[in-house]
Amino acid sequence: MLSVIRTNALRPSALLKPFSTTAFLSTSRKSTPDKSRPDVHYYAADDNQPGSKKYPVSFLSDKELPSGSAIEDFPRAVIGWSASEGEINPRTFAENEEFADLLHKVIGDNVDKVDDSSLKGMAEWQQEGWLHVADERNPPPWGRIPLPEDIFGSVLLSKGIIQPNTYQRMPSHRFVTSNGLFQLSNPMQNILRSTLLEEVKQSKK
Repeated sequence: MLSVIRTNALRPSALLKPFSTTAFLSTSRKSTPDKSRPDVHYYAADDNQPGSKKYPVSFLSDKELPSGSAIEDFPRAVIGWSASEGEINPRTFAENEEFADLLHKVIGDNVDKVDDSSLKGMAEWQQEGWLHVADERNPPPWGRIPLPEDIFGSVLLSKGIIQPNTYQRMPSHRFVTSNGLFQLSNPMQNILRSTLLEEVKQSKK
């Protein structure tokens, strides 16, 4: 089970803010995969960073990074920072805005093309109007609206087909809730990972 501390707190951003990934020299460190979600990797804190320790969380492991590099060398690959190693607390987890921008760009660029049978099924069922792109960590019953914190965004439908370039990001979506870290559909997650790996590859050139 993904290591999550349950809490009723609303927003984490005021409690723990992301640090600059370029102001200090970073060092390569090993990552540890989550036992229930091996696509989630925990990194040890960078001892070169001043102040309270912050533990990066990523969808990339240290083995997928160039030799001698650190996860901080790739700011958009860091989902966010935990206040303690190996666990994610909704109250203190700090979302990385650079990653958030990349995440929503990936969804927006691919939501009308991705081979996602569940999303296509909902579009065919609803036919018209705005369709929510739901977080799969806490799926609602068929045809019901997800909680605001579990909606990535919305897309416009016409005759059961998702219209290109209509994705609207939902500001209320949270990376971490009491139900854990956000979860894309498998097809969309594969696209996100491919995008992250391509960014790392391009940085080596």
